[in-house]
Amino acid sequence: MTTPHQAFEEASERSARIARPGSRLIPLATAIIAVLAALGTLFAHHRSISALATKNEAVLLQARASDQYAYYEAKRVRYSVVSALLTAGVATDAKRRAELESTAQQEQTSSLPILQKARSLEAQGNEDQVHGETILKSFETLEIGTTFFEVSIVLVSISALSQTRTLFLIGAISSLIGLGFLIFGLLQAH
Repeated sequence: MTTPHQAFEEASERSARIARPGSRLIPLATAIIAVLAALGTLFAHHRSISALATKNEAVLLQARASDQYAYYEAKRVRYSVVSALLTAGVATDAKRRAELESTAQQEQTSSLPILQKARSLEAQGNEDQVHGETILKSFETLEIGTTFFEVSIVLVSISALSQTRTLFLIGAISSLIGLGFLIFGLLQAH
């Protein structure tokens, strides 16, 4: 059983430990690391949402490009049919032949901008797909950095409880590694 005198001595020793100059380092370090972990999580979630939005935009652009290619093909089929009618000599009078030639020319001319638009949409979709992959890699890097911060918080907290500097040092190193991943992840998507 603890006597009042022993309890007083233990309380005095704890108070003396708290009053030591280095004793405030651990709570301060833990708080700073926790803020970095929160920022890492915030940035990672933002990158995750950005990656999904960019990839969705890429899918929409690919669908629009596919629609434009189908429209282009329809115009090319019309041109081919009219050209075949002209070649077969279906139109015997000059007026009908001129109308068919005009239609063929119009289908030929109007199909080229549609093809260009389809190619442009496809290129934009491909660019968005690549950009989405880059953002996703940035997200993964930020998640790794955040994990290092979370591990560091645990190590620094355990070092406070066990009063060992080794765990504090390992936690500090883990935080520096996490900070490196955080910075790299932020720069990665630009």
